[in-house]
Amino acid sequence: MVTATDLQRLAERWSRIVRHLQGHDLKYGIELVQLLERIQGPGLAYFDDPLEAAIVFTTIEVLKARKKERGTFDP
Repeated sequence: MVTATDLQRLAERWSRIVRHLQGHDLKYGIELVQLLERIQGPGLAYFDDPLEAAIVFTTIEVLKARKKERGTFDP
């Protein structure tokens, strides 16, 4: 079971890595870490791997943001 603490550790590692990115990649890397830091809730309990949980939840947030930009968001 993945916990919020597991994701916080992952966010800290990603944050250290992201600092070495350049240009737009740096901006998007920081945004990705911020998304990761906001993940919490009962859905985490369904995952055994923090990286897998991070990928699923951050991808969901990215897709929601894209739909909002297009005006097709349906919560």
